[in-house]
Amino acid sequence: MAGALPRSPLAPERLPDLAPIAGVRLAAAACGLKKTGAPDVLFVALDPGTTAAGVYTRSRCPSAPVDWCRRALPQGRARAVVVNAGNANAFTGQAGVKTVAATVVAAAKQVGCDWEEVFIASTGVIGQPLPEDRVARHLPDLAKSLGEDWAAAAEAIRTTDTSRA
Repeated sequence: MAGALPRSPLAPERLPDLAPIAGVRLAAAACGLKKTGAPDVLFVALDPGTTAAGVYTRSRCPSAPVDWCRRALPQGRARAVVVNAGNANAFTGQAGVKTVAATVVAAAKQVGCDWEEVFIASTGVIGQPLPEDRVARHLPDLAKSLGEDWAAAAEAIRTTDTSRA
């Protein structure tokens, strides 16, 4: 790839083989957030009964996804996690809140759970509005392809890493 950064000396030679985790299924795809067209969204479905815990930023200016997760966490259950890379959905005001809501509703529908059992994370460009349906509209197809491809999951949430294993 032209202009690619050199391989990090900290990068492993290859990704380790990861065993399946009972109750966890995942799928990744490209939804157009990364300029390269690489996968940029990860959908994780968790079996009923999964408990949740969280640690959050101390920033006084958290993103819309962080605000949502702080509100959802006290009930202590998780059924879905949606992570996107390429757009942090931070400093986006009401537009960011609406995007999180649309993503939460779509994810909850796919796994059949309450909205408060869906967690959202975003990483990438700050201050650029994330179109409301950009991630949400991909969730039905992702739900159909849920499996155990951890390498695809890692690729979908990778942003500034200088190399692939």
